[in-house]
Amino acid sequence: MGCVEGNCPKCGKKIRESCNAWVYGSPIRICPSCKSEFLDKRWREVAIDGFDPRANNPKFYIFGFFGFLIFTIVCVVWVMAMINAQRSYPIRALGCIALGIIGTIGCAVVLLRHITGYEEKNNAKFMEESQKRMQDKDYVEKLVAYGYSVPDVYRR
Repeated sequence: MGCVEGNCPKCGKKIRESCNAWVYGSPIRICPSCKSEFLDKRWREVAIDGFDPRANNPKFYIFGFFGFLIFTIVCVVWVMAMINAQRSYPIRALGCIALGIIGTIGCAVVLLRHITGYEEKNNAKFMEESQKRMQDKDYVEKLVAYGYSVPDVYRR
């Protein structure tokens, strides 16, 4: 679970909100300090904006998986060559290996989410929540008032 950080445009206080990986949700936010309402375009109203293209593209994660795997292998070979040649290795080499392993595992996990259908199920939940918000006439009017581009299908 990630988070979005920023400052309230009205009172300037720091705001930290937990969010899903793609920041899907209402772009209309409320400051917990001063209770003012504002538009935060970092949030995606998926019924209007759609899903982030990377979220539905397993190829992105296949390339990432193999890219990180190759990077990890190259780093391991580099460390082995350094150990054979100098009986030591730079500590940053271990950091590179760790980064490669973490990236490889991360991409593999997201690929599994796609293969098992979990990502599609999760996206369906976000779409359902978004479409429910878009049925609220007052909510749509607020989006329009903030200058949000709302398709005619949601304007009544």
